[in-house]
Amino acid sequence: MKIKYLILITCSTIISSCNNGEMERKIQSLTSEVTQLRDSLNKIMPELEGYRNSPEKLCSNIDELYKAGDIYELKSIKDKLEKYHPESKEYTMVKDLVSKYEKEQQEKADAEKKERLQAVNKLRKKYDDINHITWYENPYFRHYTNTNYTSIYIGQDESSIWLRLMMSYEGEDWIFFESAYLSYDGNTFNIPFDKYRDKKTENDTRVWEWIDVRVNDDLLAFLRKMVNGKSVRMRLSGKYTNTRKLTNTEIKAIKDVLLAYDVLEAEMRKEAKDELVKSLKGE
Repeated sequence: MKIKYLILITCSTIISSCNNGEMERKIQSLTSEVTQLRDSLNKIMPELEGYRNSPEKLCSNIDELYKAGDIYELKSIKDKLEKYHPESKEYTMVKDLVSKYEKEQQEKADAEKKERLQAVNKLRKKYDDINHITWYENPYFRHYTNTNYTSIYIGQDESSIWLRLMMSYEGEDWIFFESAYLSYDGNTFNIPFDKYRDKKTENDTRVWEWIDVRVNDDLLAFLRKMVNGKSVRMRLSGKYTNTRKLTNTEIKAIKDVLLAYDVLEAEMRKEAKDELVKSLKGE
């Protein structure tokens, strides 16, 4: 823009002081000089950029970037080295560093995927062919109604997936609980349930009381935090109260089912997305 502006000013000056023939010659001469100047600048700019982006300067903190996992900045440095110094040892070094990072991240992702798939595969699977629901339960932690436990399990049909929470009490005397709580490290969640629909009781020589409820989004968010708590407790309260600390096995079982739920939910979302894409393509 500055060069064009200079040409215009100069041309205006020439026009005001020259006849037509002389004016045309001077404009041609000036245009030629400006073109030469622009070509010279175009030739020297890459060299100047090369000096400004010297390998030593670009690579001054690549080790810190690698440790911090800043792959975007590393790739930016690699691209600059490839443009200005493709034959340099620094370019090869950064290129190898980027490849190493990407390989490590892929191996980590593959290991996490394998672990997640194992979380699903190790669950006990049961299909209800009447309601067309597949139930997933923890294989190493069996939660019977005549126990003092808390657990979760998964339900899945063709269009949705959900979690259910079971909390139970067993003892010599009834507690007639009407409220249920889970807590960890001072954080408490009141489990919503209908005492007429969701609560069940039974007795023999001892008494059993339990609830089996669907997990809503708020409870799910609480469970995700709870499994990493230091002190996890359950409380069933009514006429009397029963409070107990969850065992390590209970907590691990809940954590494993949460992981499996995430895997199944992600797979269901992926399948729904693939079906949508196919329908949009008319396949």
